[in-house]
Amino acid sequence: MNRLKLSMLLLAATYPLSAAKPTPSLIPVGTYDTGLGANGAEIVSVREKDELAAITNIAGSVDLLDLSNPAAITLIKRVMVNPAYGTPNSVAIHPSQDYMLVASGSSSINGASKGRVTAYSIPGGEELTSAQVGVLPDSVAISDNGKYAVVANEAEGVESSPRNNGGEGSLTLIRLEEFNPKTPSALLVFQIPLPSAAGIVGFSTGRTDDLGRFAIDNTPLTLEPESVAFSKKSDLAYITLEENNGVAVLDLKTLAVSYFGLGTTTHDGDITVGGGYVPVANAINAFREPDGIAIFKGKANTEYFVTADEGDTRDASRNGGPRGGRTVSVFNAKTGALMGDTGSQLDQAAADAGVYPDDRSNRGGTEPEVLDVTDYKGRTLVAVGLERAASVALIDVTDPSTPTVIDLAPVGLNPEGIKFYKTKGKLYVLAANEASGTLSALLVD
Repeated sequence: MNRLKLSMLLLAATYPLSAAKPTPSLIPVGTYDTGLGANGAEIVSVREKDELAAITNIAGSVDLLDLSNPAAITLIKRVMVNPAYGTPNSVAIHPSQDYMLVASGSSSINGASKGRVTAYSIPGGEELTSAQVGVLPDSVAISDNGKYAVVANEAEGVESSPRNNGGEGSLTLIRLEEFNPKTPSALLVFQIPLPSAAGIVGFSTGRTDDLGRFAIDNTPLTLEPESVAFSKKSDLAYITLEENNGVAVLDLKTLAVSYFGLGTTTHDGDITVGGGYVPVANAINAFREPDGIAIFKGKANTEYFVTADEGDTRDASRNGGPRGGRTVSVFNAKTGALMGDTGSQLDQAAADAGVYPDDRSNRGGTEPEVLDVTDYKGRTLVAVGLERAASVALIDVTDPSTPTVIDLAPVGLNPEGIKFYKTKGKLYVLAANEASGTLSALLVD
């Protein structure tokens, strides 16, 4: 079945014929190449009003890009990151001020080394100021109102002898209201320890970290924050805890932290390597283990968060095996209640497009990793990178209870960072492909 036929069938199942809307599709239009191969293009941040993007390069730099023509993205400047700060893991462009924040750091034995967040001017790329954060900052995000930045300090486990857990996962809040890039001062930083999540319903049990192979008990030493998204009022931050199968909610005024456990998903799937995609009924029964997260508002002004459920643990015997939801899931942002997930649709769509990674059937299948959400022509759309299928899927979440995959298109290898980008009345998806060092641009049409 080709992608067009798949989209038409899914549309027919979702909307009555009399109410059918034109179904958006993904059309690849251009590729920017960092020239760094597997050392480039991991996370992307966008500022639409300036037609500007920034992407982190594992090699130790950030590329500032001109997005005025998505079919021919060009380099404005390559900003070098001080190697003493560690690997640049994430970047966020301020929505109104002319600077970006870059989170850098490396894995640490017993949490001995802390990471840093550094402000760089744009478009010049001068270092303005830098501040210490937690252990191994994995992501940084800035609220829509520009007043806050939150850093997820993953403190990922390190496989060594003896094995250790890498330190305590934590959050860092940075208040940006008084920071002026024209007369830069020190960043106002608050380090936020995470309370124990041991025993919380819906968190993972019987799992071990994929790198350190230590038992995950959901106490601070095994909490691993990943990605950050903000509520529309910029009063709360939602942070995924992938290995723990949860989401932390940070009140940006009181600094209080609460949790939602995301539970399990059960759906058809292929868990056997070889023979192509051969799904078995209810073969997947797994913790979701979310990586990417985004926020949107639905009908009646209800707010939801949506997660990309990659999975990054092993079972209690420390073996490989089926993991992660292989899904995109939608939750009520106030209560944490599950609204719906994509079930087997992502793997099925990859199989229909001829890109299903059969050699990963016994692990995480297509492995949805990072996502973004936007409203477009009366629909709420999610774009998610499928790391192992080297593709991006487009999902309609207008009805949060029935997330529906409507298209899939190939990009570069191991898409990591994903952002929607609107310009000149058109909508695009940008995918940063870390294994090929490229940024793909796809038109949503």
